[in-house]
Amino acid sequence: MSFGESAAIYNAIRQSYADEVIGRVTDIFGLTQSHSILDIGCGTGIATRQLAARGFHLVGTDMDADMIEKVRSVGQAGTYQVADVSHLDFADAEFDGATAFGAFHWFSDEASVRSIQRVLRRGAAFIVVNKNDAGDFRDSIVEIVGRHVALGSAHPKLNYQPAKTLDVFGFNAVEETIIPMVEHLSPTQTIAHVRSMRLWEEVPPSLHDMIEAELRSYVTDRLDALETFQRPLKIKIVWGRKQ
Repeated sequence: MSFGESAAIYNAIRQSYADEVIGRVTDIFGLTQSHSILDIGCGTGIATRQLAARGFHLVGTDMDADMIEKVRSVGQAGTYQVADVSHLDFADAEFDGATAFGAFHWFSDEASVRSIQRVLRRGAAFIVVNKNDAGDFRDSIVEIVGRHVALGSAHPKLNYQPAKTLDVFGFNAVEETIIPMVEHLSPTQTIAHVRSMRLWEEVPPSLHDMIEAELRSYVTDRLDALETFQRPLKIKIVWGRKQ
């Protein structure tokens, strides 16, 4: 799986996580500053940099070389490398904690989870964070794009149950919480957000202008009094600890 040329758009448009979310992740870790955290599926390092700002030592990995190239170009707050989650090239018990922000649905298989466990010290937390739409935003985008393209990755989170996955594959004391949020996007930002989604990689360039026009019409009809598009979210945080 690759986000290809959308890595630059992804980095420019994807919003950082609210302080409440990063604070909750920090509290779950229960670690002091300078502890080592592995951020898996780090993308362009948005959440990685937020955690590094809290004083942790961060190592970010992603399978997509374009993402890693982009994160290195924007200034490093941590160390980054291309890595296959199922074969992490780190020593046993090397990290004090691990995170997966908006990415675990791509590698929630047994081999990957066992690999993550191996590089964590005993008692260390693995924390999964996902932005889930509380409204119809994603379904509407899939419907609009799907009129023109037979999408293969329209719903990558179908049958995705991170808490069950962590429990089945050996993490202890699995818990979850939900934090409601609303992202406020301009029309331009909303269109760019769609272009940063994995499904956009399946759209032929010849169809970009036509589909973007339909998306713009959808967004314009839904602007609030401040001319922004509101995207309600449920931020789900799931975590467990290595036994």
